[in-house]
Amino acid sequence: MEIPDDYKILYLYKIKQYDECLKLCEEVLKDKNDRMIEFIRMRAMTIQVKVAANAYDEVDYFTYQDELTSTAVAKTPRPGTTFDRQIRTAYQTSTNKRVSTAATMKPGGSAVTARAQSARTALRSAGRASRAATALAGGPSLNMPISLRFLSKEETTFSPAAKTLFEYVYYCEGDVRKAMDVAFQAQKRDNSSDWWWNHSLSRCYYTLGMFRQADDCLRRALKQNRHLSVYLRLIAMYVALDQPISALDICKQGLSVFLECTPLLMEQARINEQMGNSAVAVKDFRMVAIQDPFNMEAVASIAMHNFYNDQPEIAMRYYRRLLATTPLGSEIYNNLGLCCLYCSQWDLILPCFRQALFFSTSPSSKADIWFNLAHVALSTGDMNLARRCLQVSLAILEKEYVRQALTTLEARLNARNENIENYKTYT
Repeated sequence: MEIPDDYKILYLYKIKQYDECLKLCEEVLKDKNDRMIEFIRMRAMTIQVKVAANAYDEVDYFTYQDELTSTAVAKTPRPGTTFDRQIRTAYQTSTNKRVSTAATMKPGGSAVTARAQSARTALRSAGRASRAATALAGGPSLNMPISLRFLSKEETTFSPAAKTLFEYVYYCEGDVRKAMDVAFQAQKRDNSSDWWWNHSLSRCYYTLGMFRQADDCLRRALKQNRHLSVYLRLIAMYVALDQPISALDICKQGLSVFLECTPLLMEQARINEQMGNSAVAVKDFRMVAIQDPFNMEAVASIAMHNFYNDQPEIAMRYYRRLLATTPLGSEIYNNLGLCCLYCSQWDLILPCFRQALFFSTSPSSKADIWFNLAHVALSTGDMNLARRCLQVSLAILEKEYVRQALTTLEARLNARNENIENYKTYT
């Protein structure tokens, strides 16, 4: 017995095979108009775009930069209330050889640093939200006419489809004002205090740069329902506005409701780390590691803290745990090689860096690995090998600190050669 296409579409959607589901939906909709299938297609397209744009990640660690907005942040904030300030911690007071490897010693490399800097900027503007829709390469066209978009608020199917319609318009079409119209119509029709609509309107206001209205919507949503997403969105707004003290207050309020909640603890630890409160941040990361032993960012941050506080043996234990519980990557092997270097485990240094070069995929990571290999060569006294490693690093990718290290090393080599020549002449 042949299975109907409707059941196939529902099954593919349930098992999260969205590409096949969208293709089958497109074939079915060519022959007939079925709003149920359109609804499923909209949901699948929205989920794909949200995942591609990292819309599930709440906090944005780059300040909001929009010169046209009238709610800009003051350029001279009070001391200790901003991320943009000189931070003096144990990381900067370490020895010179520790500081010289700081570029590659940050925990997890692309798994943590890139996540904390690039993935959180997905919904900063309406343009970026619309460009995220282009991630569905090879899928159905996003601008094709869908009848659900033209539902009037008097129809009985408007309320059940309103949330799906809002997310489709916001994420796939990138039309923020149209999404706001859908939200306003849904609120007028239902006449109910649904916190989700205030939370969604805050995203629209934030995208348009209307931060006061976004804050009001989030506060109303918080009164209606103390949901974790509302706390995370408030933290995201205050972090993007460069107000870490307010963001920390929201974290404390959320932790009073959700005791030892891992997402809130993570955001609190990240904010403290950005402000230079490394000791407080490590305490939060340790609590996260207790609650979630497989949290890669927390374990890597604890390892980095131990490394820069002259405890490479303890840091090695954490990186070995990451090696056993996370996918293999060049950053973990690179950090393990550095720990082995400072623990004087000479038999493991080169194998770790060899594996790091094997798993590295970007020119930046390869250049950093060769830069660290130069430090390994310097520790053995082979200055010629160190110079070759620095030259390879510069050939892969031009970096200022590598060029400075190469210049210093060549000056030392020239001085040593001159001393040798003078000694030969004297003798």
